[in-house]
Formats: sequence, structure tokens, C-alpha cells
Amino acid sequence: MKNLEQINVKFFNLIAGYYDFFFGNWIRKTQKKAINVVKIKDNSKILDAGCGTGNFLKILENSKKNLSLYGIDISREMLRIAKGKLNKPKLEIKSVEKMGFKDNSFDYVFSVDAFHHYSKPDLVMKNFYKILKKNGSLAVVDLSFGLALNKIFQKIEPGNNKMYSPEEMKYLFEINKFRNIKQNKVGLFTTLTYGTK
Repeated sequence: MKNLEQINVKFFNLIAGYYDFFFGNWIRKTQKKAINVVKIKDNSKILDAGCGTGNFLKILENSKKNLSLYGIDISREMLRIAKGKLNKPKLEIKSVEKMGFKDNSFDYVFSVDAFHHYSKPDLVMKNFYKILKKNGSLAVVDLSFGLALNKIFQKIEPGNNKMYSPEEMKYLFEINKFRNIKQNKVGLFTTLTYGTK
């Protein structure tokens, strides 16, 4: 059987051309709410891990906060669409498990509607922690439909490793040494979990 990353690459390459049409408006609403909650400071360096078609980075690019923006994704087709929308952000095909960024590089790391696709969540959290500057912030925005529906959605969505409840996500932050952990609902089934290094 193919590994999870290969499944995700195939799935997101396949749906890239339709992604914004079906999910763009809905996802942009949660992304804007997350940005308002986190209160990004001017002149910050930000990574969007699993940036997809670049909608989140586009909102940040238009924010007039003089941000240094980076996006990584494993789908070549999603990044191709993102490159057509964006001017400033640096985009690369990279896995969250092997990012290759220097330690203490970013003021903020965002993972928006992607975390449930990560096959090694503990490794990813450790990687996020390492690349954040001291007092930098990690923000994870992801879906949770409740225990029963999470299990069903996990089975039917290709490449879905695990749907995390807000409590499970908070625990992942805690065991990976993040401080000042907070959670906010940013959509009907979407929770923002954020904390500082």
C-alpha cells in the first residue's frame, strides 16, 4: 500500500483545479477569523505549512503588514495554482516532516486545514517548535466533527490520518512544550489552537 504522503500528493494534485471552487469561500472565512484572533505583528516572518492553493497567504499578502511569507506543500498542482495568485510569498514543494528550515527562523507557523493529513503528528509538532523563534507562535486550524463523525470522515477522505478533537489538539501542544495555549472556534466545526514557544 502507498504511504500516506503519496496518497495525499495524488489526491491534492487531482482536486487542485476544483479546490477553490468548492472550498475557497468557506475556508477563507475561517482563515480570516484565525488571523484576527492571532493578531500578527508587522514585519513578521510566517510559514504556511500545507499552503495548498495559497488562499491564506493571499490574505496575509494583502494585509499591508510588511510580512515575509513562505508556503510549503506536497502537491505540485496546488502550488502551481498558488503561484498564479501570489506575488511575494516564497513557495516550495516540501513535506512538514522534512522541512529543512533553520531552527529559530519564523515568528509564526500556521497549519490551516491540513493537520489531519500529517502522518507523523509528533514529529511535525517538534519540527514546528524547532523552526519557531523564541516566543514565536504556532497556530493550527483544523476540523473536528465530534468523535463518531471524525472516524467516518477519516475513513472516507483520502489521505486523512486522524481527526483531532480540540482536547487532543491542545494535548499535542502541551506535550511538545508550547506555552500560553488557547483555543477559539473559527467555524462551525473548525477550531484554532495556538501557543507560543
